[in-house]
Formats: sequence, structure tokens, C-alpha cells
Amino acid sequence: MVFNFFQFFYRFFIFLGYFALSFITAVTSLPLFIRLSILITFAPVVFAAPSTQTFPDISFNTFSKFVNQTFGSDISLATVLVLLFSMTDNPELLNLHARQQHPIDGENLTLASGWIKSLSRAIMHQLKDDTKTLFRVGEFLPKQNQQVTKLAGKLDAFAKILDLMPYDDEGNYTKLLPVSYTAIRGVQAICPNTIICIDKRCAPRCLLQATKPRDVPLVTLIKDNIPYENAPVLAGKCQQCGTTYYADHERFKDNHGLWNRCHLNSARYLKIGKNTWADRNLTHSVLSGMYNFHASASAYTQFWNDCTEVTNSDVRLTRRLVWQAFVQESIRTIASVKKINLELREDLNIHQVVTGAFMKLGNGGIIEPGREHSCSKCSQPHKRTADFVVNEDPAAVIGADENNAVPILTGEYADLSARETARARHAARNRVNSINNTEDKMDVDADNVKMIVLDGVVIAPMVNNIKNFVIKIDTDGF
Repeated sequence: MVFNFFQFFYRFFIFLGYFALSFITAVTSLPLFIRLSILITFAPVVFAAPSTQTFPDISFNTFSKFVNQTFGSDISLATVLVLLFSMTDNPELLNLHARQQHPIDGENLTLASGWIKSLSRAIMHQLKDDTKTLFRVGEFLPKQNQQVTKLAGKLDAFAKILDLMPYDDEGNYTKLLPVSYTAIRGVQAICPNTIICIDKRCAPRCLLQATKPRDVPLVTLIKDNIPYENAPVLAGKCQQCGTTYYADHERFKDNHGLWNRCHLNSARYLKIGKNTWADRNLTHSVLSGMYNFHASASAYTQFWNDCTEVTNSDVRLTRRLVWQAFVQESIRTIASVKKINLELREDLNIHQVVTGAFMKLGNGGIIEPGREHSCSKCSQPHKRTADFVVNEDPAAVIGADENNAVPILTGEYADLSARETARARHAARNRVNSINNTEDKMDVDADNVKMIVLDGVVIAPMVNNIKNFVIKIDTDGF
């Protein structure tokens, strides 16, 4: 019997070896791409660990029964939501709390840990006078420490019914992750912000939904820096005058029968791309970033996209979307100061919109807050040459290396750069000497030098009103 047992295994291993040898021989004789396909098929698959967990899957019936049996009968919906989101927003605290409820040798069991008590205090501090609604009749104790301990027990039970405890019934630990709120996000609809026709030539009639259901566009809406997919864009139309109302503009006929567009300053959302809308929070951030940090459209694009990688968002902005946000927000910001809504032709592209907006809002290039202002900081006498003529060393950096030892320029083109620098230095000095030898060293009749705005960036330490103010807006590639 023993002999047959070993003989069976001996033949079995011989068969496996023969099969493996035949398989290897067959595979090596196949074309390369087929061999690679086989290797990929049998290669182990690596899955990325999730960074969030789903929202608690609990029936409303179970949830409502727990609230009615645990908290006061007059507790408000707002207070319940405060409690719910206090649970889902603090996975780290619940991990620490649950650990003290599952001690090992040498540790003590703690039902109301200091962690859950700290959360109780924070909730009571936020609710203030509504704290009493957390307790049933006869449960509200006079001392605050007693209230905290009692509420801590309620929160512990709340976490358990929401399945927000890292230990299962058998004591196995699985770390709680941040809860994803994607499943409970509200549906966002982009609609006009008026309920009646406001055309002076028309009666205040109600607006009918103008888009057929099959033609309603579904877009990406960026609201509070959170992207919402498949948001419907709805338009309203007045049946009497034909004016169409959108979330960011109105489309109407002028006195000549031509279709015009009124850019609404009160718009809550702005269209910044073919399938992308954004709230004023994003567009104002773009405008503020460009003026306060001198950020270009490309720089702000990279900044926003880098931030979305942290929030695990798949939505990315492009330079064109950022530039469109800058233009649309700029128009409404300036028009709001003038207390008008900009009206332009309907068929204008982005370049023509910028040109038309400047003609109507630009004051001929004069910044409105700086009218009738001049000072030595924003207006200087004209000079033919700069005080800093040319760099003495090709490796130096202006503003950083003055009066410091500059390292020797190295690299493939170091000698060429040094020769070109010496040649430019010599030519600049010759021009300076030529100007200094003339009688008219300064053109006193020339206008004072004024600030200039290039590509939406203010090149000056201060912004003031200057006559002959020049604005050049870059719309390349749009």
C-alpha cells in the first residue's frame, strides 16, 4: 500500500514535469507578440488601495428609529445632519476611539474614551442652545461633564449603527477611511436666475422651458471647486417677445432686429467652455490670482490641476478654459462697477468679445479709480537709456547677484555666451557715451512714461490712472 502511494506521486510529478516542458517548448516557438500576451495574462494584477470608503448604507427606517429612540423628540433636521456628518467626517477619531474598546494585555477597556468625549464637547459647543434636543426627557443632567459622557455614549451607538467602527463582531480590525460623499451629492441644474420676462417692451410674462428634453445639454459644472458631471443646462423663453434667458446671459433682438447678448453681472454660473461651466467662486479666483500673483493662464491651469490630484478628481482645466473664465469674470466685474450689463452682438468670438468689452467699458484706456491722479511712483520722466545698461557677467542674475561673487558660467555654450555678452556690453557703452556727448541729454518735451498692461498682467508696483494707458490682451490660440 505504501509502495503504491509513492508510486502514484512519482508518476504524478513526472507528468507535471513533462507537461511543463511541453508548455515551455510550445511557448518559445510562438511569435513574440503571442508570448508577451501569454505572459501578461498570467502576470499578477496589482490593484491600488482605495483612498475613501462609500457613504454608510443604512435604510431610512433604521436611521429614523435610532434617532427617535436615542435623541429628544424635538430634535431638528439640521441637528441630526450635524451629528451624521460629525461621524462621517472624523474616521481618524473613530479609529482611535474603537481601539480603546478593544484592549490587549495590559490595557483597560474604555467605553467612553477621551476621543469620543472630545467630539461630544465640540458638538455641544457648536449647537449651543440646541444641545438639550440631544437628550430625551430626564436625560439632561446638570453638570457639563455628565452631559458630555452621556452624549459620548449616544455617539458611540450612532457610529455602530452607521457601521463606522473599524472592528467587526469577531474583533478583526479594518481601518476606517475618509467617507466619500459622491453618492449623496445633489443634482445641479443650471437655470436662468429670473422667473419672468424683464424686457421693458414686454409684459412680465412667465418663462417657459425652451429646450426640448432630447436637446438639453449635459455639462460639467465646477461648483465650490467640486466638479459635478451631467448637469443639465436649461433655458427659459418668453413666448411674447422671443427673448431667451440663460444662466449667464440673455439673448434678445435690438431695435434693428439683430440678435444681441446681454452678459449678466448677477449670473451665478458662467460658461467657460463648450461643455464646462463654473461658479463665480472659480472665475473670481482666476481673476484674483492673475492680478494679485501675476499668474498667467497656464500657471493657474497647472495650479488648479495639481490641487485636483489631491482630491482625486478626474476633471482637469485647460488654458483656454482658464482664459475664458478670466475674460468672463473681468467683463462682469468692470460692468458691475459701472452698474450696467454689457450688451454685445450674439455672433462674436472670444477675441471680438474682448475688443467690444474694452470699447464699451475701457474708458479709452483710463483706469476709472485713478482718474485725475498722478504721482512720482506711477509717472516718471522719459529716459533714452536705462540706469542698468547691461549685465557685466553672463552668469549673473539681476536682482540676486549684485555685489556677490558670481560663479563661472559653464556648459556647452558658455564661451559663446561670454563673447555675446562682451559684444553687447561694448555696444551699450558706446550708445551711452554717444548720448552723453550730445547737448540734449533728456527729451524734456516727451510725455512721462506710463504703466502698461501686457497679457493681463500689470507691470508696475502700483495701479493708477495714466493718460494714454495701453492694454493688450492675449487671445492667441483661443
